[in-house]
Amino acid sequence: MKAQRDLAWEAYITPLKASLTTLVSIYQNIENQVAQQEKSKYARRRGELTTLNNPAYSELLQHARRTIFDSLGNASHTPSMEELRHWISDNYRKANEDYHTHLYSASPKSALKVKEIKPIFSKNSPVKNGYQVLNNFFDKIIAKNPLIVAFGEDVGTIGDVNQGFAGLQEKHGELRVFDTGIRELTIMGQAIGLAMRGLRPIAEIQYLDYLIYGLQPLTDDLASLRYRSDNLQQAPAIIRTRGHRLEGVWHSGSPIGMIINALRGVYILVPRDMVQAAGFYNTMLQSDDPAIIIECLNGYRLKELQPDNLGEYTVPLGRPDILLEGQDVTLVTYGSC
Repeated sequence: MKAQRDLAWEAYITPLKASLTTLVSIYQNIENQVAQQEKSKYARRRGELTTLNNPAYSELLQHARRTIFDSLGNASHTPSMEELRHWISDNYRKANEDYHTHLYSASPKSALKVKEIKPIFSKNSPVKNGYQVLNNFFDKIIAKNPLIVAFGEDVGTIGDVNQGFAGLQEKHGELRVFDTGIRELTIMGQAIGLAMRGLRPIAEIQYLDYLIYGLQPLTDDLASLRYRSDNLQQAPAIIRTRGHRLEGVWHSGSPIGMIINALRGVYILVPRDMVQAAGFYNTMLQSDDPAIIIECLNGYRLKELQPDNLGEYTVPLGRPDILLEGQDVTLVTYGSC
């Protein structure tokens, strides 16, 4: 372990030391090119660099930018000052690659690249309660895809509190649809582990309010896994939950601002009804990205027209639905609104 630690440290610090050496050399060149009365200033700044002990990229960039600012005047036109500007630009590009890439998948299976398939309705399309649409949908996809497992508090025996999985444990077995303990933290751990091993888990947090109790592995592991592993690992888990009724103290909250900001790297999807929810599930099951799908609590007993191609149609991400076109006001909502 100590040898691996030392190798990791060397891999980290070696390019940093090379950047520091380059920066010192640029400062030396600037010092040689400026007027006599300015030489001491750049000698002092070069000396400051040499005292940095194992500097971070941010320290080097901060120092270089201050040097550019201090050089406003004759020194800003020297060849080596241009070299310093290029050094700063190159390191900004590197920082962007290191810190802002691989949050989401860029592969052909990215959720943003899943082909849209529209729901098909006909005169024979049945009218169902929202929960029945989901129940029929989950039945179809579990039967079709042997990698899908669904679990959570009350998902197995009673088929979840809103009956989206009613009867599916009996039909598909306890290894495919099962109950967990009352512990959101471990449910999220199960989802991440199963997804990393190639299965397609649909892990339920019973109500959106309870997402807070599973937030630590979501933000520290699921949301950042692809980024932290430099795109070598992925965990396309689907976290299923429900909320947004906003009619009481419990089971109805909406910590959506916290979720969006804490879980960059996970798609947050809030369908307006259960037909759209099924399309979102289809989209994410074809992708290699993780997602949280928040069903609307007031939609389970509302009547919907069930598509004929349930289990096949997809809903594209990042594209708003225009429900009513007009010319005066733009009203943007999500979920039950």
